[in-house]
Amino acid sequence: MRNGYTVIPNSNDWSYKYDVYLAYSYEVQEFIIDTVLTKLSELGYKAFSQEDIIPGVNLCSVIGNAIHVSRCVVFVVSSNCEDSNEWCIAVHMANEEAIQRGKHITLAILYDYNCLDGIPGADQLIHQDYFIDFPRHGSDHEATAFWTDFENKLISIDNTAIENQ
Repeated sequence: MRNGYTVIPNSNDWSYKYDVYLAYSYEVQEFIIDTVLTKLSELGYKAFSQEDIIPGVNLCSVIGNAIHVSRCVVFVVSSNCEDSNEWCIAVHMANEEAIQRGKHITLAILYDYNCLDGIPGADQLIHQDYFIDFPRHGSDHEATAFWTDFENKLISIDNTAIENQ
């Protein structure tokens, strides 16, 4: 951490307040808390999740600001994610932020393999090879390979740092 901003491993001199903004629906909240946030912390990444949103605040402002100070946005794609207000706002704000930065900033974890059909903005989330299928019923070896691939894709998202505020 430098001047209140976290530095991504292997990222030269880019710095953000958060390494990752996590967008997900509440149906996968247990997976986020027990697995994703735990693993990101083990890997040395600081994440902003929906758990950090204070009830009653303006969601658009909070999510937009959190995405702006995050190096990338990780969407956990599940069957009911399109029903989540936070998800829909994050899709819009992430696309706006990517346009402003002029760079790709999203990575998608496919929690439910066949859940992309009908999800608003799914085509905008899945760019190039910036998605990864979580092995929900896989072996320990598959889980280890998933997290290695996830971290490599996360590191490969090339973004210029925001200016210190």
